[in-house]
Amino acid sequence: MLHYIKKIVNIQDYSVTCLFNTGEVRVIDLKNVIEKYSKINDGLISRLAEKSYFDTVQLDSYGTLYWENGVDFDPDNLYKISHPEIVPI
Repeated sequence: MLHYIKKIVNIQDYSVTCLFNTGEVRVIDLKNVIEKYSKINDGLISRLAEKSYFDTVQLDSYGTLYWENGVDFDPDNLYKISHPEIVPI
């Protein structure tokens, strides 16, 4: 199954909670990815280390996260690195 994001539910720290086409709400934690690219200062993904810029994330028509500087991620890979949202009881 090809995964895609239907809606951004929440943005907190360097995580984005999303509703996927499977009906699942999952949390995508990008902190490690951002830290990795910040070390090499790639100029694109490393820009996401600025919290105010990270928070400008949007959903494109292909069902993935993107930022105005051109950074986007494959939605299938985002699904693979995400985990189900834990809802407090």
